[in-house]
Amino acid sequence: MKSRSGLSTIVGIVFFIIVFTGVASYVTYSMNHLDRFGETIIEKSQEDRNRDREVFEITKVSRDSNKFNITVQNTGELPINITRLWIQNKTDPSWGTSKFDVNKNVVPGQTLTQVGQDLQLTALDTQGYDIRLVTERGNAREFLVNSVSQEPVYLQLFTLPDNVPSGFNTTLLFAVTNNMSNNGVLTNFVPEIIVTPQGASVTLMSGPEPAMYPLLEKGDTAYFQWIYKISGITGQGVRFEASLENGYLANSIIKDVTIVASSGTKDASAYHRTGGTVWYSSNTYSSSATTTQAATANVLRAFPFIVGNGFTADRIQFETTLTTNSLCNVGIYNSDSNLYPSTLLVDSGQKNSTNAGLYTTTISTTLSSNTLYWLAYNCNAAPVFRAIPASDIPNILGWSGASGINTQGTGWTVARTYASTLPASFPGGGTILANTNSTLIAVRAQ
Repeated sequence: MKSRSGLSTIVGIVFFIIVFTGVASYVTYSMNHLDRFGETIIEKSQEDRNRDREVFEITKVSRDSNKFNITVQNTGELPINITRLWIQNKTDPSWGTSKFDVNKNVVPGQTLTQVGQDLQLTALDTQGYDIRLVTERGNAREFLVNSVSQEPVYLQLFTLPDNVPSGFNTTLLFAVTNNMSNNGVLTNFVPEIIVTPQGASVTLMSGPEPAMYPLLEKGDTAYFQWIYKISGITGQGVRFEASLENGYLANSIIKDVTIVASSGTKDASAYHRTGGTVWYSSNTYSSSATTTQAATANVLRAFPFIVGNGFTADRIQFETTLTTNSLCNVGIYNSDSNLYPSTLLVDSGQKNSTNAGLYTTTISTTLSSNTLYWLAYNCNAAPVFRAIPASDIPNILGWSGASGINTQGTGWTVARTYASTLPASFPGGGTILANTNSTLIAVRAQ
């Protein structure tokens, strides 16, 4: 009996060990499972936070050698891996949607270029695309790359001037504005010009410049330039029709240039006489009397000055008509491709226009043929200048308003505290002056 009692004790102990081991194993398994579950939640939360912190922008899109060239900038705090590119052809529905593997990294603050150059994808300039870039964390940026064949875009054609003496040049400025309804960019569009002589003979001197425009954002405008020499008799002319290569059907604009008689005695149609000592200013089309215009203190204003035949200027001058204690500078800026003043070429230096009268500065600068410049001023007070009527200023900035012809853009204005010198580069952010007389800043031809 004692032997059986000892055996039952051993069996009980063994049974207890088995039960305890099972319970301990289950508890350990449960705790490990709970730990893994907690780690998964933490990892998922961290992943979500990282996804929210991942920030990148598409800063440029072009089509190079029939391949997309996409530039991605990492503006966030974490490295980014661009894993996939999805693309849909919006012009050819049968093309479908395709996925391409990218797998390219970009660190914070850096830029990744040439995305799409190594893909087996032909990007035609005549077709539009919907593109979506996706990161490893699941963030995406979607954008549209348009073609000028998809829908009409806003076109303008300026002829500077549109009435020329025989044997002189006219400059054509062709403006293309991206007003496409889907807010996408336009890439790689090429200008076309059809020249139809109407009795006159016409010779291309230069252009188009540029030959192609690589990228145009929504709302922006691109400019192309040609220069033509036109010869013939009075009344003859040339018709120019500008459009875009492979553009939307009938999306074009027409301008006529007519030959007029040249008196040889005045600055007509932006062409300057050779010989003699004469003064020139913004009123290249004017035959009317001058007027006056009160300046605005602490603004920088610029008015167009078209040079037909180039010359060397040796004086720059302005006139105040009332006694005003003011400090002023006047000067000349060249123009960028968007008809906006760019780099300072001439600064008169500070003039203390205390009394009414002429204020002249000796200069020496060569102004090129068939070129647009800007005559500018900046004052610390508001003197009354001799001025040119708004209606006599070259209409290169166009008309606006309800009827389209009731408000003329006459120049550019931008806030600029007077600092005794003109800025080396014309500040950005200027606005167009509406129906404002042009300050009569004149330069003298040697």
